[in-house]
Amino acid sequence: MNFRLSRIQFFLLLFIMQSGSSFFSFPSPFITATGRDAWLIFLVAGVLHYLLLLFYERYYQRFTIGPFVGWLYKGYWLFIAVTYLAYIDYTLAVWGFPKTPQFIVLAALVSVSLYANLSRAETIINLSVILIPLIFIFVIFLQFAWDDLTWTNIFPIGESTEKEWLIGLLKAQVAFIGIELYLFFRKHVDVKEEIKGFPLFVYQMLWFSFFFFSVLITLLYFTLAGIQAIPEPLLYILKSQELTFVERIDLFFLYIWMIWSIVTVTILSFSALYVHRLHANEHQKRDTIIWHVLLVFLPLFFLSKKYIEILNDVVIYVHLLFSVLIPFIVIIGSRRKKK
Repeated sequence: MNFRLSRIQFFLLLFIMQSGSSFFSFPSPFITATGRDAWLIFLVAGVLHYLLLLFYERYYQRFTIGPFVGWLYKGYWLFIAVTYLAYIDYTLAVWGFPKTPQFIVLAALVSVSLYANLSRAETIINLSVILIPLIFIFVIFLQFAWDDLTWTNIFPIGESTEKEWLIGLLKAQVAFIGIELYLFFRKHVDVKEEIKGFPLFVYQMLWFSFFFFSVLITLLYFTLAGIQAIPEPLLYILKSQELTFVERIDLFFLYIWMIWSIVTVTILSFSALYVHRLHANEHQKRDTIIWHVLLVFLPLFFLSKKYIEILNDVVIYVHLLFSVLIPFIVIIGSRRKKK
């Protein structure tokens, strides 16, 4: 599969993948696990995220995978996609479509990905552009809650135990999910455009600011007890705002989230099919259809709060395996072969 990415396209794909799979669900479990020190812990998590990006940038050319590792990553992305689709479908059933059969919602979400992945690679690459204005609108509308924030909620500081710091850094990994795509698509970036240095730092700050804002506004709006009772605090903040020109602003942003979800699933599917075609060029259309059929049916087995919580706990450790351990092993193994 031959395609070229500009620097902006590359960073946009990475950002949509990292934010779309976790942004709305991230603040509640993270703050619940860390308490008032959540913003401090996320500062440290942001440093770790940047160090991982620097590691990827230095060694991405050595990240060459064979069929076995390719199958591992396809299984990993299938797991991520199923986890995400189960969560978004469950949330949509609660907030927006309580009377619509969940199978229909899943089929609608996945059908767009199927169409895009049966088209050219440029279709998926350009699809993420439509989210740029929607993300800006979302951030702007959250500013309406400014007068309702309690700035003393961040105090007292420094009371988290070592165990809470460890759990917090683990929970923060949810915001890292998708970062491994850097290793797969970095080589497709136009060689004339520089990535390391300032451009990479700019991406890091955009990613960090986006998630840090979600943590901070949730921390300042809710009490700790309130956060524990609300799984999607950002949607609740929007719902609580009284605006004269729209009655339920949260539903408007629920539809934005749905579009965000569709694009994220499309990028996930594109990544898995891209790796698949590195070693199997035959039956491309058939394999694309089979992949999307799995995306429709597998989430149906996990559409309950219990299973979603289990998947969300497991996904952190699976992510660490595929974003840190396996890349490290592949890069070290490639270095030894070169010698």
